[in-house]
Amino acid sequence: MIPPRSNFDPDPQQVRSRAPMNSVSTRIILCVFFSTMLTALVVSWLSIGAIHNDVRSRVEHKTRTLAEERRSEIALWHSAASTQLAASTAIGTPWHTQLLSSLARLEGPTDRDLQWFSPESESMPGGTGSIASALSLPLPEPPPELSGYFDSLHLRQSGRGHRVPSECFSARIDLVEITSHVVANLEGCLSHSTLIRILNPSDADLIGMRILVADENGRISNAAGVRADARLGTQLPMSQILYPNSGTLIDFDDHLGNRLVGALSPIARTGWVLVVETEHAHAFAPAIAITNQIFIVDVCIILLFSVLAYQITLAIMQPIEALSQGAQRIAEGQVHYQIPLPANNDDELGLLTRAFNGMMEKLRNSQLEIEQDRFRLAEKNEELQQANEILAQLSITDGLTKLHNHRYFQDHLTREIKRVSRTKQPLSLILLDIDDFKLLNDTHGHAAGDEVLVSLSSIMNDSARESDLIARYGGEEFVILMPNTDLAGAVHLAEKIRMTVESTRLIIGDTMKPIEITISLGVALFDGSRREFFSEADRALYQAKAAGKNCVIIAGSENADAG
Repeated sequence: MIPPRSNFDPDPQQVRSRAPMNSVSTRIILCVFFSTMLTALVVSWLSIGAIHNDVRSRVEHKTRTLAEERRSEIALWHSAASTQLAASTAIGTPWHTQLLSSLARLEGPTDRDLQWFSPESESMPGGTGSIASALSLPLPEPPPELSGYFDSLHLRQSGRGHRVPSECFSARIDLVEITSHVVANLEGCLSHSTLIRILNPSDADLIGMRILVADENGRISNAAGVRADARLGTQLPMSQILYPNSGTLIDFDDHLGNRLVGALSPIARTGWVLVVETEHAHAFAPAIAITNQIFIVDVCIILLFSVLAYQITLAIMQPIEALSQGAQRIAEGQVHYQIPLPANNDDELGLLTRAFNGMMEKLRNSQLEIEQDRFRLAEKNEELQQANEILAQLSITDGLTKLHNHRYFQDHLTREIKRVSRTKQPLSLILLDIDDFKLLNDTHGHAAGDEVLVSLSSIMNDSARESDLIARYGGEEFVILMPNTDLAGAVHLAEKIRMTVESTRLIIGDTMKPIEITISLGVALFDGSRREFFSEADRALYQAKAAGKNCVIIAGSENADAG
């Protein structure tokens, strides 16, 4: 019999429906997956950070070194150009005298100044980017040693508006008279071709790099390196790369929105800055490549550990699932179910499975023994029930005649009196006794007397109805209680029994001699009193004995109806 499921027991169908997300195997795999992923992310983050810092340090060192080298060379070249210009315009030199002479022609309120352009300069009058105008006059031919430093020279009176091109990288010299009174300024635009040569010392140094020279406002005048032409005439974001960042690697965006990194170095006494820059993607390409490799390795590690976790979890959970299914079947009453052993039956799960199967074997044996004991107990209970029934029957039955005994008669009489008191139906009683029974015992023995009692019981059973109660009242006295029977019916039955006994010849013992017996009977009708009911029948029996025996006397009658 399958035991009913408790309200607290989980529904197997609901457990199976929740198994994909709530199972132990899923939680183990997810735990390993997230642990591996978290570990990989932390290690990758630390590795990428270290690699990024190392690459940034290398890029910063390269750009800063290149910027310092170029700045130093430009500063030396600028210093040499300024020194040469000062030497050429010293008081008393021929060119100084020519300059003062030319300056004398500019006296008066005029905006004209004197200019000189080198043949290679793009700023020559009439050339591309020419700044010559009708108000400009040619300077005297400068000394040959200045042509290697300057593309153009500009002489203007003191206090006059500055007309030197903004893209010029100037070297300024004051011209004075003998009285030391400043009367004019001589400014020169340093040679663009020479500056480009300084900015491009070698192709190896400029791989992926750009070197820029800009004024204090960020306007670029010269550029060299990768896509140098694209930066000419553009503006540097000075708010991002101003002097507090000098010497460090700077991240900024150009006018086209490209992300750049670079280093800034101011050129002393010029107000100009030198910037070495490169594309951010190019500078950090090694870090990006390693980051991609780390990402691929992380994905492979996570997948590998997830697969391993799945395989290990599967190897662990299959025996556990088998144990769970076995326990479920056993709970359903399938005690003969045998859990299959796992592939590796020497580990803890194999030992647990064998122990579980052994426990179930003992349980089956115990259950078989219990069934056998229950069967034997049922047999014993049945025997005991039969014995109890026999005892109960014996307790209300006379052992010799198999008729009801005196105690049962008294109990039955009580029930019948209660019944007729309700229904008002008649109830009759016959009390009978064997005549001369003591003499019979003395003559033929007690065994013969017992045979006579048994024979009389058989005659009464054959004569009475099933609803009539026949009982041995004591010794040779018998009583017949007849429900729903009036006095006439009771007398009729009493006479029938008397006549049958009288006409019966009994063979007693081994003598083979028949003997005759008679009985005396008293009949009474219930009139509401139990005591009087039995007493009247007893008195009628006494009267029958006194009247000569072998007769039926009705209670309250003086006549005997003899057979």
